[in-house]
Amino acid sequence: MTSENNGNRKPGHPSGKEQKSRKPNRLIDESSPYLQQHAWNPVDWYSWGDEALERARRENRMIFLSIGYSSCHWCHVMERESFEDAHSARLLNKHFVNIKVDREERPDVDAVYMEALQMMTGQGGWPLNVWLTPDQVPIFAGTYFPPQDMHGRPGFPSVVTRLAQVWEEQPDRVRKQADEMRKALASDIYDHLDPARIREEHLQRAYQGYAQSFDETDGGFSGAPKFPSAMGIGFLLRYGHQPGTPGDKSHQDAHSSAHHMALFSLEKMISGGIYDQVGGGFHRYSTDSQWLVPHFEKMLYDNALLLMVLAEAAQLTGRELFRRTIDETITFLNREMRHPEGAYYSALDADTEGEEGKFYTFTYEELREQLDDATFALVSEHYGVQPGGNWEGVSVLHRAIPLEELARKSGSDPAELQRQLDTARQQLLSCRDRRERPGLDDKIITSWNALLLIALCRCSRLLDRDPGDAVRLGTFLAEKAVQDDTLYRIIDRDGKAKQPGFLDDYALLADGFSHLFEITGEMRWLSHSLSLTEKMIGRFHDKEKTAFRYHPSDGEQLVAQTRDLFDNAQPGGSTAAITALYRVGQLAGKPEWTRMAVSAMEPLSETAATHPNAFGYLLQTMHRLLYPGREIVLVPGKDHAGPPANQFLSAWREHYDPNSLVITLPAGADPKSAGYPEPYADKTARDGKTTAYICESFQCRAPVHTPDAFRKELAT
Repeated sequence: MTSENNGNRKPGHPSGKEQKSRKPNRLIDESSPYLQQHAWNPVDWYSWGDEALERARRENRMIFLSIGYSSCHWCHVMERESFEDAHSARLLNKHFVNIKVDREERPDVDAVYMEALQMMTGQGGWPLNVWLTPDQVPIFAGTYFPPQDMHGRPGFPSVVTRLAQVWEEQPDRVRKQADEMRKALASDIYDHLDPARIREEHLQRAYQGYAQSFDETDGGFSGAPKFPSAMGIGFLLRYGHQPGTPGDKSHQDAHSSAHHMALFSLEKMISGGIYDQVGGGFHRYSTDSQWLVPHFEKMLYDNALLLMVLAEAAQLTGRELFRRTIDETITFLNREMRHPEGAYYSALDADTEGEEGKFYTFTYEELREQLDDATFALVSEHYGVQPGGNWEGVSVLHRAIPLEELARKSGSDPAELQRQLDTARQQLLSCRDRRERPGLDDKIITSWNALLLIALCRCSRLLDRDPGDAVRLGTFLAEKAVQDDTLYRIIDRDGKAKQPGFLDDYALLADGFSHLFEITGEMRWLSHSLSLTEKMIGRFHDKEKTAFRYHPSDGEQLVAQTRDLFDNAQPGGSTAAITALYRVGQLAGKPEWTRMAVSAMEPLSETAATHPNAFGYLLQTMHRLLYPGREIVLVPGKDHAGPPANQFLSAWREHYDPNSLVITLPAGADPKSAGYPEPYADKTARDGKTTAYICESFQCRAPVHTPDAFRKELAT
């Protein structure tokens, strides 16, 4: 398996002339693009592993641990300023064992030391730079350090020198501090949580939390920097839809407000610079509160999570805006981030040629040169282009004036204006493609691909999109990521599976395969899902605490273990596990799994209600628990007898129904002989005709054979 050359010399890679006078360090043999970026640093880097850790113990040296990822802007800055600097490198090499970690390959290592950083400073971020005792206990941590002392802030050489001095002169003091940190890291949050039965009141409080932080002018749920909050939007879409007491106006107002917050936030993001107006797809976050200037890196998981909620918004509203954004985002992913065999790469860098956003922005003059006068006038008005630009002399394209308003002003047909804009976007995309491209992190991460698998399945089920992309992705993961009895987290550029998976890898892929079963009805996908769920329980479930560990019980033992409870940029491992366990338990008719999920959910219910921004994914599952929806099984008729199954699906799509499971069995399937679980054993095409079964906890009503009868049953 090979990846395409993206044409971008990685940060830290010297030119041919420089290479003759410099030797690479150990990282030259690593497959991680991030570690490769540091392979030509004068720092004597190790990757995380026995060689480095044993050397630290043997020589009684402190460890300097630096954690980042390939598309991290400030990681690149610090590399140029400090890790490429000969003086800083000499200091590090003289006093420390230096270890570089790709946080995306080793999220377990990152989680432990990020927790330490937050304990020490109250903040987090990357690059994460930590100094450890020889037995890996953190004693000092920070993020970006400037190359020299400035504005009362110590520069990197000063920090390195001081820590080396303290270790040499006051080792007992350092070890005492390390003992205190070890105890703090060993604390288990589950010891401080009280289980509470999940109630409607928890969802109400979570909604109120989002309402209090909602930006009524620009959407979203914070000031600058502003993140997409896709998981919270997913919760608000569900909360806005749940049933209430007839005639209760306050209840109705709250639910209408929930939908408004979700949809308005999506609209504002789509109109802003955080959305790539030329190439499609979403950047990481906005540096301002108006969604105008993004941090330009593009992450697979952001686009996956946003596709999920865009699909629901499109089904709920029927609006072309959301459908079009889905089409453009999937087109971008397939064009720029897809491996030839159907999986997806991790990220595109924010920087090119050392400048953030250079690939994505245009000057006023560039646009004039690329477009004819009439098209330029339309593009500049719609996308807010002005001489001098709107950010550092260039223009970040955004939808400054809505297309409908432009059409009204000019008396034009909106469809014709859209056609002209589409043509202009293709011209600008061709122009952009001639530039030096952003660095591509070409490793394939299981959990991130599993998120996209879920998203593609939802787009297929909710919007009747072709499921081909989802099936190809699922097939790749089933064949490449699952090897013998182990799920692996990484498929590197050479096609090699590496690093046994963590909780989120198992949970999200089990969930992803369950979605594939839902849209195809093929038993192989449910079998994969059941197998991974069973392994997840065996390797990660903590029976004593009725909770989940992030690290496998048979994996490497770090200085501390983490739970990974919070939904931040991605679903937390624990909430992903709860969601998968509950959903797969529902699909397969395994009530013992849904009970296990509830037992793990209940200790988090109060915290999720109080801090909803940190539990958006879990809140969706809490909503499913209280409003579980139905199981709908469609069995196509033999030899095309009766209406096709897609007519029943079209009837179901007429109403937003986020918590129901809709399984379409293959035509001619015999559930009894094909190994389907017991709930499907009697689901056959009655009298050879297409048959729809509507069930609750797999207690089913009389089957129906026509879309009209199906609609009536759905309405009751």
